[in-house]
Amino acid sequence: MNSRERIICALDHREPDQVPIDVGASRVTGIGAIAYKRLLADLGRTETVRVYDLKQQLAELSPAMIDLLGGDVVQVHRLAPSTGMSFLHIDAWKDGAMTDGSPCLVPSTYEPAFLPDGTIEIHNQGALVARRTPGALYFDLCGTPLASATTPADLDAFVFPDAWSEREERFLRAQVEALYHGTDKALFAGLPLMCCSFFEISLALFGFNHFMELLACERELVEHWLDRLLDHQLEILERFLAIAGPYIHVIQLNDDFGAQNSLQISPRAYRQLFKPRQRKWIEFVKARTKAKVFIHCDGAIEEILPDFIEIGIDILNPLQTSAKGMDPLRIKTTYGKDLSFWGGGVETQSTLPFGTVDAIRAEVRERIDMLSKGGGYVFATIHNIQPDIPPEKIRAIYDTAAVCRRSATMRA
Repeated sequence: MNSRERIICALDHREPDQVPIDVGASRVTGIGAIAYKRLLADLGRTETVRVYDLKQQLAELSPAMIDLLGGDVVQVHRLAPSTGMSFLHIDAWKDGAMTDGSPCLVPSTYEPAFLPDGTIEIHNQGALVARRTPGALYFDLCGTPLASATTPADLDAFVFPDAWSEREERFLRAQVEALYHGTDKALFAGLPLMCCSFFEISLALFGFNHFMELLACERELVEHWLDRLLDHQLEILERFLAIAGPYIHVIQLNDDFGAQNSLQISPRAYRQLFKPRQRKWIEFVKARTKAKVFIHCDGAIEEILPDFIEIGIDILNPLQTSAKGMDPLRIKTTYGKDLSFWGGGVETQSTLPFGTVDAIRAEVRERIDMLSKGGGYVFATIHNIQPDIPPEKIRAIYDTAAVCRRSATMRA
């Protein structure tokens, strides 16, 4: 099989010739730019690093590196993928620097402000948007434009910052041409939170405390907001899928309902408020593309996995196995006939940053053997590889996966 056939086969719950691998093909399975730079040097490769997601400081992997590390997937972007920074268009680049000062390419509209204490700020039209303090590995969003919203009129006055444009249409057509017709990879539609999230983007726009208070005390206002947000997302998706729909194989929803030991909201609140809007989003998407629906949802979320299946979610990411109740073997056994799993390949909270190379290799072997049986699995790390992960650990992940992906398909 080629990469595209391999992904399609696995997501149809059949065992492909090899277990498919995702190497940095989304904003939740990516590689920090500093770690990627060090990996390139370790492998003796020369490449100009592009930091496409400024907030998370993620590198855009080159086709050569995706092939070298065994990747079967490539990402189709919106014009501005960095959450909360829709002015950072990635169709034009300029010289810039990573957070450690190393040279790289950055979106041409990125204009950092350097403060005396080493803090870096990002402003747009005079407003502070994001900040990176000294020693931090990425940027934190600062703007909460709906922090004072208390009425439907306040919500109706909000102008969504990620409007569609002819520029984005040209950018998307060029990506589809290059990635679908120019490679044999599966295409992953990576969407920023503004057009694929309901809970998480609301926390960002209102501020965590304010939105949680509204959930508890102002249910009708929240309903009004979520309906308006859904309308906006469907408007964007209509334009996006008119171009990319026939070519993409996976499309991303993104909502972190889980914390480490429990859901962040009650199952009842999820089912009353967020599940109906997700259902409409999914129905809209599935009427316009054959792509599988992938949800990135961290944490202890088993209580709502049957709800995900009911509304048509096909793929769960990341399968955060360190969270309470998320034992990978039990989750695979219980839900694996209905859900595919994308991730779960190595613990990014513990094993990867703090374990030995041998421990990383052992965990990768265990997870591939456990999760790939019967298909329905794409290997990836549990979340982005952070900037401080050394090259030998990254090599251990993908070198081991390259061996195990073959042996896993030769089981008796």
